[in-house]
Amino acid sequence: MTRSTQAALISGGLLCAALFVAAWRFGGDLAPLAGTQPTSEGASASEPFPRTARDIHGVELTLDGAPQSLASQALVTDYFLFAVVPHERIVAVSTVAHDPRHSYVADIVSRMDVVVTSDPEAVLRRKPELMLVAESARADYVEMTRASGVPVFRMRTVSETFDQIAEGLKTTGYLTGEDAAADREIDRLRERIRAARARRPEDAPAPRVLAFSSFAYTYGEGSLFDHIVTALGGVNVGAEQGIGPYGSISSEHVASWNPDWIVCGGEPDSNESVRERLLADPGVAVTAAGRERQILVVDNRRYLSMSQYAVGLMEALAAALYPEGK
Repeated sequence: MTRSTQAALISGGLLCAALFVAAWRFGGDLAPLAGTQPTSEGASASEPFPRTARDIHGVELTLDGAPQSLASQALVTDYFLFAVVPHERIVAVSTVAHDPRHSYVADIVSRMDVVVTSDPEAVLRRKPELMLVAESARADYVEMTRASGVPVFRMRTVSETFDQIAEGLKTTGYLTGEDAAADREIDRLRERIRAARARRPEDAPAPRVLAFSSFAYTYGEGSLFDHIVTALGGVNVGAEQGIGPYGSISSEHVASWNPDWIVCGGEPDSNESVRERLLADPGVAVTAAGRERQILVVDNRRYLSMSQYAVGLMEALAAALYPEGK
């Protein structure tokens, strides 16, 4: 079975409450990737089990063998598992995984015999051999699960870069014995990033891009959005104006900053209604983005994603900024 030895918990910087909520909701992007069924090839010959890893809070976990029944508490970790392990090994998923507004695997999950990790009793009946949880998961939930004999591993679920997301995939492969499947998923991610960046012509000016929504928030320096905009050769206006990873702004700010493009999220099939609602805002209408109708609305399942599927946001933004790109 498994054994875990607990090291001292390392307290990190606190994220704002709104970002905590969003971390539970972050989902995926393109359905074909989300639905790909990995094949099991076992652990790499170079490092057989037992295997030991240290989680995002510094807690060490040792697994004597590859866990065959797996549970996930957050949508980010749902996506890591769906990408890396054969789906029949997944016995519990996050509540949000069932919601088609926020999850690209909702249809897959609806056909699976899984429980939700928000129901601890149901989870324990499935006897998972490993549970992956968000870095922000409640301490009492984690301790109760560990006390019930289920090994728990906290994962990074709020990433600033694609390298951090790739590390999450790599760790998932290591813990489950599916190293090769994780490496393949990372390769696919990096190839899509390369293709998105290649759309930008060498002599293209740097577009000024602002994340903004009807809820009046934006992403600044230290956010995955900032990482994506910068990688595409743009300027993230939120970061330019000194905002941290996540912050509130007004339409007056938008008007003053005058972005070339505005990017926001919306529920599936809501692109036009969201765009028109933003254009009706006087602060948006007077900007270069408003005058040129350069408002990019991205499905929330991509826009809010902090899994490997966030590359869908990068692809959508690259196509909008550089429509003549290759």
